[in-house]
Amino acid sequence: MKKLVFLLTAVVMTAFSTSVFAQSTGENPAPGATHSYFITPGDAGNDISWSIVKDDLSASDAGIISVIESDSISIAWADTVTVGDWYYVQVIETDGTCSNTKILPVQIVESDFTLTLAATAATACYDNAVSVSIVSNAPVYDHGTATLEFTVTPDNLSSSYDGYQFDLSMTIPTGFSSTPTFTSGNASWDGTTVTVTDNNAVTISYEVENGNSYDNGSAADAQDFTATAEISNGKSANGVSENNTDDDNSDSTAVARPNTSGIGTN
Repeated sequence: MKKLVFLLTAVVMTAFSTSVFAQSTGENPAPGATHSYFITPGDAGNDISWSIVKDDLSASDAGIISVIESDSISIAWADTVTVGDWYYVQVIETDGTCSNTKILPVQIVESDFTLTLAATAATACYDNAVSVSIVSNAPVYDHGTATLEFTVTPDNLSSSYDGYQFDLSMTIPTGFSSTPTFTSGNASWDGTTVTVTDNNAVTISYEVENGNSYDNGSAADAQDFTATAEISNGKSANGVSENNTDDDNSDSTAVARPNTSGIGTN
């Protein structure tokens, strides 16, 4: 009878320490979020099984369950779940032929995690003066590099988890190349994805090299260009997808020299 009382009083709980945003909790996860769920079993030796079900108690593929211990799991909720939909975390504890079931209702909420990318300056010049060389009695102009700075700032992260990530790209004209370095923030880049190990903003410094050469037949503004940095696929450390509601994941800097014409004579 004592064991039966314990079984009937087992309660499904969520690990609230995993809540990283005001909106994403175990009971109200955002798409892509991972949260922990646990019970206090009636007896440590009992069998415990977990599942995610729909309102008709049929199985759901809304998340992936990873077993931490038999009485504790984590669920990685799918990126594809729809905001507002309901799912149910089900646990069944079995003692021989006697079992007990508990269910936790879960409703998907919209993520309030955002990333903002902003250029430090809207306009810039090249780093150095034009390099001129004479080839076959004609001038050749090389413009070199321009160093451009962008900052990515996260919002609605908390100290419950450290870190976030995003994909980084730059659009520049043909004949140009770019190399990013990180002048502030604990960030690393694998060629596509930037991983930040804390919840602070990260500053990206791009060295953009103009690999083209110009001559007196080139247009006066031929060396001018616009560099556009863009971030995508932002995620928090526990998998919550960024919600880019403000459409602020890209920004540009226009690089130009004085558009001096060629030298005329009369």
